[in-house]
Amino acid sequence: MVTGGAGFLGSHLVDLLLERGHRVIAIDNFVTGHGDNIVHLGGHPNFRFIQQDVTEFIFLKGPVDYVWHFASPASPIDYLELPIQTLKVGSLGTHKPSVWPSTRAPASCWPRLGGLWPIRSSIRRRKPTG
Repeated sequence: MVTGGAGFLGSHLVDLLLERGHRVIAIDNFVTGHGDNIVHLGGHPNFRFIQQDVTEFIFLKGPVDYVWHFASPASPIDYLELPIQTLKVGSLGTHKPSVWPSTRAPASCWPRLGGLWPIRSSIRRRKPTG
């Protein structure tokens, strides 16, 4: 699953994953993403698009092996124009995909400067030390 799948970075990731033979679900609400970025994927047998805000609950049937979380307004101009949406997608939009139902806990990847951080979505509480 790629959140922000119709955005600039997310759509290129979707293309790459499909080229490598993966099944991909892209989710985007088109706040800053564009349908033009994924229109060429219409009818692709391994591609599914869901137009939805990732801060809202969504039920996905079947397992999700990876969540690539690219849903976020990605420029200082967007941050200034969309401050609440940016905060929501950074908090709720990060939390919701990590707990979507699956037959096993998906690995999640959040973009960062210089690469990606793989993060296991199953949260384990640490025992206090000391």
